[in-house]
Amino acid sequence: MLCVAIEVPYLIALIFRTKGLCTSRHRPIFVSFAANAVRRKGCKMKIRIMYDNKPTYLEVPDEDFTLMIDADYEDRLSFAEDKETLTRRSPQVILDERFNKPDYNNWHKFDRHRGMPKKPFRKDDESEDATDHMDYLPDNTHEVARNKKEDYEYYCEIIRSILKPKHSEPFIAVYLDGMSMTEYAKREGVSKSAISHRLDTAKKNFKKIYPKSSTFPSCHG
Repeated sequence: MLCVAIEVPYLIALIFRTKGLCTSRHRPIFVSFAANAVRRKGCKMKIRIMYDNKPTYLEVPDEDFTLMIDADYEDRLSFAEDKETLTRRSPQVILDERFNKPDYNNWHKFDRHRGMPKKPFRKDDESEDATDHMDYLPDNTHEVARNKKEDYEYYCEIIRSILKPKHSEPFIAVYLDGMSMTEYAKREGVSKSAISHRLDTAKKNFKKIYPKSSTFPSCHG
């Protein structure tokens, strides 16, 4: 269960904008990061994110992408056959690849509820009873759990692409997993005040990039 009620940056607010996180049918889909990121005066990059077929424009300082660019380069370098010609990719290209994914949760477009035949198959001539219908009721418990897990991992990936590990991990643990600061501090072997400071830094870093903020629904899942 994801329970949080705090001021959060605009991007994360978009992620949890829907009423529930239990099914991916309600998950906000980042349909498209525009391929034509525009360099603007002041060393900022303007990125367009499509949400519900409407564009959201974000201006992000170049230096905020440094870690992501370097991590992407090192990862590709380890698999590249021709390492000498490999170059660092632009933030927009990286974001397109990581988040501009087809809706892997479009399973609901297909008919997953089998139609009930007029006369269920029986081995004998007994009349139909209520128990005959039970075999036609779909059990999508595992599907729901899997989709919820995929959603969670998707959001964590976005958070980790923005924040450094020392800030992203407590942010996820406290605000997504519902762990208390005291519990997380004890697990990491540091003081509660240290975790509180990291969370404050994480929120400040978010607001530098996404000054517009909103509030999480009080409970998800």
